[in-house]
Amino acid sequence: MLKRLSLIPVVVFVLGAAVSVNAKDDVKADSISFEKPNEYRIYKSDSPVKAFVVLNDMIWYATDEIVISQSTKNNTHQRFPKLGAVGSDKVKTIVVDGSKQLWFATPAGAVMRGANSNNFTVHTTENGLPGNNVLSIAVSKGDVWVGTENGAARFRGGSWTKFTTADGLVSDKVQAIAVDSKGTVWFGTNRGINSFDGSKWQLFDAKNKHLEWNDTRVLAIEPRGDVLWAATGPNDLARFDGKEWKKYMEIQPNITSIMNDTRRTWFGSPTGILRFNGEEWVSDPNRLGIPASQVYHMYRDESGNLWFAMEQGVLWLNNPYRR
Repeated sequence: MLKRLSLIPVVVFVLGAAVSVNAKDDVKADSISFEKPNEYRIYKSDSPVKAFVVLNDMIWYATDEIVISQSTKNNTHQRFPKLGAVGSDKVKTIVVDGSKQLWFATPAGAVMRGANSNNFTVHTTENGLPGNNVLSIAVSKGDVWVGTENGAARFRGGSWTKFTTADGLVSDKVQAIAVDSKGTVWFGTNRGINSFDGSKWQLFDAKNKHLEWNDTRVLAIEPRGDVLWAATGPNDLARFDGKEWKKYMEIQPNITSIMNDTRRTWFGSPTGILRFNGEEWVSDPNRLGIPASQVYHMYRDESGNLWFAMEQGVLWLNNPYRR
C-alpha cells in the first residue's frame, strides 16, 4: 500500500559548487574556483539508510529494520517488511542487474525482485548458494556475483556456480566484490584480495606486501583505468592501478563505502565523509558541502550525479564534476 511521506525538501547549501567553464582538466578538482552553491535534495527516512539503489524513478533503500521504495517524483513510498519469504531487516547491499531486477543481500539468502513486479525469489543453499548469510553482491555483463561466509557464487543462465578455497579463493568469507570493465572479479576477504578473470586466480595480501592488512571490507573500481580501491584493516586504504599497489595508512576508521566521480574519490563511514583528489584529503563538512555526519553507502548515477545514504535519508547531489 502506498503511503505519503513528509515533504521532500530541496536545500541549496552555500559551500561547494559548479566549476568554472574555463577550468582545465589538469587542475585538481578541489582547487578549482567555485561559482554557484551546491544543489542537493534529501529523501527523508526515519532511520539511517544502510544500503540503496536508484532504479528508474524509484529509490529502493534499506534501514536496519525494513526496505522501502521511494518515488523521486512525488512524496509516495511503499514499505516491504518482508522480501518474499524472508524479512527485510539487516539488508547489507542492494544492486540492479542488466535485466532491471533488484538483488538484496540478506542474512537469509540472496533475494531477487523481478523487473516491474513485486514478486521476490529467495536464493539459498537449497538453490546453489555456498551459504545463506550474504555479505556482498555485484553485477557484471549479465552475471550476478554473491559473497557469503562460506564462499562466493555466480548466477548465470538461471543457475549458481560456487567458488570456494578449493577453487582458488584465499578465504571463504567474501566480504566485498567488485567487477572491472574487463570482467575481472575482485573478492575482498578476511585474508586478502583475490582477482579472478574467468580462469586464473591471483592473490594480493600483506604477506606479499601488497596490503598492510588482509581484512578487506570494501572494494570499488574507478571508471577510468579500472583502478581498484580497497578498505583494509581498521582504517587503512589501498589503491591498485594494475601494476603497483599504493597504501594509505590511518586514513578513516570503519569505511563502509567507496565512490569515484572521475576526478575525486569519496569514502563514507559512520563518522562522516572523506574526499581525495589525488593530493589532498578533505574531511571538513564545510568544504564538502554535504550535511551528513554518517554515510553508509554512495552511488554515482549514469548522469554523473552523486547519491549518499546517510543518517537522515538519501541525499542527491548535483555533481559539478561530471566528466
